[in-house]
Amino acid sequence: MHIVLVGVKPEISDPHFKFHVCGTFEEVKESVLILIPEYVLIHEDEARSLLPLAEEVPVKFIVISEATSLTSTAVRSWTALGASDVWLNGSWQEKLLEAHHLVETRAQQIAFPEMNFSRTGERIVIAVGSVYEGAGSTHTALLIAYYLARYAKTKVAVWEGGNHPCFSFLEYIKEGDFSNHPRYELNNVSLYKGEVSEYWIGSLMSDYRYTVLDLGSLQSSKQADLFVQASVPVLVGSGSEWRVKELISFCREHSRVPQEYWRIALPLANEPNREMVAGCLSGRPVFAVPNHPDPFHPQANTDELLEGLLSPILQKQKKRGLGRFF
Repeated sequence: MHIVLVGVKPEISDPHFKFHVCGTFEEVKESVLILIPEYVLIHEDEARSLLPLAEEVPVKFIVISEATSLTSTAVRSWTALGASDVWLNGSWQEKLLEAHHLVETRAQQIAFPEMNFSRTGERIVIAVGSVYEGAGSTHTALLIAYYLARYAKTKVAVWEGGNHPCFSFLEYIKEGDFSNHPRYELNNVSLYKGEVSEYWIGSLMSDYRYTVLDLGSLQSSKQADLFVQASVPVLVGSGSEWRVKELISFCREHSRVPQEYWRIALPLANEPNREMVAGCLSGRPVFAVPNHPDPFHPQANTDELLEGLLSPILQKQKKRGLGRFF
């Protein structure tokens, strides 16, 4: 959970929180746009100049007050300027811990629908995960989603389940504005943002034939579990000789899980490196993903690659013209 701080200092050490201290308006704006933090905590001395940002981004801005107690009038005066709430300086860290605990407790109390992963039938899940940060999980997931939307002529869902959500910022770039809606529609693909819990994805799958899970780096057991359960798990790594060990280690770590449906994707790898990785990962198909800067538009060599990568789940398309007689 990312927390942006302005004029306040944290005294707690909790692995759930990643604190980012900012000093200027420009630093705060950049941090908010890139990180999409859960909270922006602002000391009351800095609040009036920064609260206008609350109208631009769907982030909770909390004013930290030096008062010994809060009156309803004081709270209303700050919320009228855009603050989501006001916390006392002496207790804001306890409030932050309480807010995080409440979210976890609610998640545990709700009966969530189960994931139904299958390689046949009407609902198919493709999980895309990488063996290290920055390998290209999101780019590969988008390539797959937009290919499936064109190939099957149907809506496709993509859920960002990694640690670095970016669909809100993508919407900002494409539309010039943020929205509070957890879903962003772009060219026949529904992009579900990171605030949509994985527990709800199970119910959303019923609306789509294909659901793509962008799991990011598979460093947590939760992400790895979602990955191995998918209809088609796509493991993203590097074709570089010095990074093959990460692919090998991940496959060995999950050696008890059937891996015949796994697909290994190597963005920007050449053919010799693809063959080298394939030799190290015998029995698992390895694909070199070509350079494809814009995943939202088709590219012939990428389409050919994805047809092979997704062959276990693609329906045979009917031939057209005279070809149907042969």
